[in-house]
Amino acid sequence: MLWAVKRAKVLTNDFRREVNEMASKHHPHLVRLLGFCIDVNEATEQTEQILIYEFMPNGDLERWLGPGAARPLSLVQRVDVMIGMAEGLQYLHSFGIVHRDIKPANILLDSNLQAKVADFGLVRMGEGTTVGATRVMGTPGYVDPAYYKSQKATPLADVHSFGVVMLTILTARKAVYNTEDSQINLKQWVAPFVAANDGVTFKDPALDAPADIILRLARLALSCTAMPTASRPNMIKVLAELEGIREEASGMAGDKMARRIDREIDETRGHDIEEEVANAIRIGSSSRGEGMSE
Repeated sequence: MLWAVKRAKVLTNDFRREVNEMASKHHPHLVRLLGFCIDVNEATEQTEQILIYEFMPNGDLERWLGPGAARPLSLVQRVDVMIGMAEGLQYLHSFGIVHRDIKPANILLDSNLQAKVADFGLVRMGEGTTVGATRVMGTPGYVDPAYYKSQKATPLADVHSFGVVMLTILTARKAVYNTEDSQINLKQWVAPFVAANDGVTFKDPALDAPADIILRLARLALSCTAMPTASRPNMIKVLAELEGIREEASGMAGDKMARRIDREIDETRGHDIEEEVANAIRIGSSSRGEGMSE
């Protein structure tokens, strides 16, 4: 059995309690905590906390987006990643747990490219990125502005971050990225295209998908980042919408596959007919030749 090791950078009095709570949460779309140990260096008297997780062979979501991607994910695969994330988050939210740092690096993919949410307990223990001089935990571009302002995390803060990750999946761009002239915020960059019903310009060029499906996903993503926070959907509503989109996308993928198979059959039949005609011509020519020799 393979596993992954993560060293916690901070020490807290609640470490054991938090780890026990993390270990008690089991869901197909959460990375499973297998165990932990506390290592004490006798020479320096420094303590190190080590967490042991299940191994995720396909790495994090970042690895599968953009020019350096292992291979482009299909539309159905991307929607499946979104659904897996949403199911994992909804499970955490049902226990009152807020992740606080949803981003592509914290979404890991198993051998079947199924998404699992990682590090959901470490942020509560102080592990993770601190934004500015506050104790707000998260990553710039993904962190909810309302959470940053109030320093009070609610499930809707995760919904915001989830929406931004959806946009990164659709565009293969980072939440905040630099151009030659300026720094671009992904939400603000995508919004005008969506308002203009343009579902082509902003999508990942490697993503083969109809514009109407892209627009539905982008509108859902932007609704997750809406202000005020009360206007955002919860993860239950997000899941319901994603499942509907997934059904439509998989049906289209099935139709596309069926058309490809039909085309291949037609091409095969065409080759067979051509071969039969050629054989008939050869036989006819041979027969005429034999008749002339007599």
